[in-house]
Amino acid sequence: MFDLLKIVAVFLVLVFLTLKKVSLWISLLITTVLLGLLFRLPIGRIAMDLLSSAWDGDTLLLLGALVAILFFSNLLKETGRLEKILEGFRHLLKDVRVVVVLLPAIIGLMPIIGGALLSAPMVVPGCDELRLSEERRTFLNYWFRHIWEFVLPTYPALILAATLMRIPVRKLCWINLPFTPLAILVGILVGYWGVSKPVRREDGAGSISGWELFKNLFPLLFGILLVVGFKVELAYAFGVTILGMIVFYRIGKHKVLKGFKESLGLELLLTVTLVMGFKRVLESSQAIPAVSATLSSSGVPIWLIAMLIPLLIGLMTGFTVSPIAIGFPILIPLLRGDPNFYHYMGAGFVSGICGVLLSPFHPCLVLTREFFHADWKGVYRLVWLPVASLLGAALLMIFLTGRS
Repeated sequence: MFDLLKIVAVFLVLVFLTLKKVSLWISLLITTVLLGLLFRLPIGRIAMDLLSSAWDGDTLLLLGALVAILFFSNLLKETGRLEKILEGFRHLLKDVRVVVVLLPAIIGLMPIIGGALLSAPMVVPGCDELRLSEERRTFLNYWFRHIWEFVLPTYPALILAATLMRIPVRKLCWINLPFTPLAILVGILVGYWGVSKPVRREDGAGSISGWELFKNLFPLLFGILLVVGFKVELAYAFGVTILGMIVFYRIGKHKVLKGFKESLGLELLLTVTLVMGFKRVLESSQAIPAVSATLSSSGVPIWLIAMLIPLLIGLMTGFTVSPIAIGFPILIPLLRGDPNFYHYMGAGFVSGICGVLLSPFHPCLVLTREFFHADWKGVYRLVWLPVASLLGAALLMIFLTGRS
């Protein structure tokens, strides 16, 4: 139980620092060092973990991907194609509110770390038209980026969970199926509560045909095809896409340099580096296995353990695969003989995602909040209710099928 209290203390310190408006990368650095010290890691080991994670191939690829995404978005903006994409969708869908949630949902088809940053610049014109607050912009872009994680079989977490449960991926998709429409529904209700449909300008001269929309979307679609269809790393895929845009669209040197300069945000890059550093120190500390073992031997009801362990792991790590990779090997031996095994595990999967969605270490949340300069309290004020709805639905699934 003492290990659990240490984890709680680390979170309370992080919350306190963010409420005091301390830069997130500094807050992460402080809480990372605190985590290591509380779990008796030498300060030298903590420093080495931070340095090695900063130079790790995964971290460098992530940082390269973020710079490429921002560079790509800035070029779309500088060439006027970002506005044309929005106008094209608005012309086809008739409601800019649909466009604002559709763009991150499309990006959400790509199982990539920090993918919400790709759609964030694209929703800005629509959010401006709707006069949304920074916090509401953050919520809508962040939430609809993740609506597919329960059912899309291209996501590694879903594949890993089905493999550990020894069932076909499609069966786990069917178990989780209700959660995606629920996520869409509560996301719309919370995100657009009190937001009225804007009066659409019936200006035929400014409308864009479906073909024009496709041409403006083609660089994005090409990048997605490289990532999803050919498994090219996002940094390389959008690097090639950017080069093609510069050549094919004959983008001038001034616009290229301006776009690249605006894509280099030092604080953002430091924040992402520290998120990865926190993850490395967390692994070295063995904090998660210790807390999981404490819960599994504490006499807590099985149904609550099935949800609580993945939730805590997701909250602590901010990466969707972590609750599955760490939590499921603990849960499966405990629950395998139960007649409601599949529903327990489905609820555990949803709980893990909910923990990730609430985690201040989740790259998508960090990046989107930083991009829109939103207030943490305002963002969480919007996020908690949809997450609670998903957790409530997972609990309902357990209770309807019976529990131990």
